[in-house]
Amino acid sequence: MRMSLTPSLLRTALVCTFLPAFGGQDPDLLDKQYGTLQQPAYIKHYEADKGGKVLLNPYLQVATKDHPGILNPKHAPYNWVIDAEGRVGIIQEAAHPLGRTYEKGFYRPEDKSKRKPGTTENYGHVSALAGGMGRISGEILYDKGTNTFTVNNKSGRYSKNNADRTPEQLVNAAALIREVVDPGSATWGPVFYLLEYAPEDIREESLKRPDVAYDDAAKKSRPHLIVMPAAPATPKAAKPAAKVEEAEAKPAVAAPKAQARAPKAEPVKGKKAKKPKAANNDDPS
Repeated sequence: MRMSLTPSLLRTALVCTFLPAFGGQDPDLLDKQYGTLQQPAYIKHYEADKGGKVLLNPYLQVATKDHPGILNPKHAPYNWVIDAEGRVGIIQEAAHPLGRTYEKGFYRPEDKSKRKPGTTENYGHVSALAGGMGRISGEILYDKGTNTFTVNNKSGRYSKNNADRTPEQLVNAAALIREVVDPGSATWGPVFYLLEYAPEDIREESLKRPDVAYDDAAKKSRPHLIVMPAAPATPKAAKPAAKVEEAEAKPAVAAPKAQARAPKAEPVKGKKAKKPKAANNDDPS
């Protein structure tokens, strides 16, 4: 039987036919750069409503050059995901409206960790894509000691147990993040490739490398590779030339005697900055 299309159905068919062309990038190239599209490994019980719809994170930012994402240390940690079109989705790990709050805390047998009282069930990586398919993913963490944001591949949904989640793909993703996300007054720290979230063959070979690092070397906890160094700090903008010339033209003013006699301040002995942790915890969000 031959079916005729109404104008509205025809428009819909045409849009669906040409939809891949609007993506702007070659899917095969995106697969190579950021990994193939994969369904999330699991969805937590509270992340979907009664109808099975995964809720979007209300703080979702889709970062681009024209509309860069913005980071705030007070809102860290963040999760990031590379979507089907090669864009960066960034979300805060905010409390989920359908999740529970553990007033007395709880014990996680997966990583033998104790969670403090008041721990909430939060939005995870799937809330950046409404439960859809994604590429390599991870976290953006803030380290107060170095005033840096670090990037890793820690995602139990889109990174772990996927055969093509390589260090090179994390480097590509981190380079894109640095290009389209504004860290504000902070700078970009190193990029950590967590071996627990790597394909098995890469993990086994990487553990033999002399440059494998740990959050705690004595306990050999959280093995990882540093696949990208910290970015250099952005220099402060110089004063406008006109103002500098004007200042030089003015005669020097002698400092008040009381200020001239003030004793020199003793240098503050700063603590040696600790290496940022490769991951915030072991919860595979």
